[in-house]
Amino acid sequence: MSTENSFDRLTGEPIEPEMEDPEVVAARQEQEKRRKDKHRRMEADRERMRQQIRNKYNLKKKDEAREQEIAGRIAGNRKTPEQVALETLHAEEDESLMTAINDTYEKAKNTVASACTTVKNVVSLWKT
Repeated sequence: MSTENSFDRLTGEPIEPEMEDPEVVAARQEQEKRRKDKHRRMEADRERMRQQIRNKYNLKKKDEAREQEIAGRIAGNRKTPEQVALETLHAEEDESLMTAINDTYEKAKNTVASACTTVKNVVSLWKT
């Protein structure tokens, strides 16, 4: 780079764009094409290996349509107000069910604990 060219950049004066050699441009495009081909082949090999594993262990392939649908969105699929209300209703039902189960569990635990205490007291009375 010449000092004159550097000085032009410092002063903010417009710089004429340097023309690239057409051979360099063609070589760069060829290199990019080879790189893309290489990556395409590598991904095809990976997919073959994945398919062999799926066949060996009888696994099902993930639904690609579903993945493509979500791929373009950051937050995934948006839910309709009806879906949100339905999920909230189910969550409340689940929560009330869990509360009832926890209450029953605590009652049973307390009953067993008191029965154990009673048995311990009876056994200690027999020993004396």
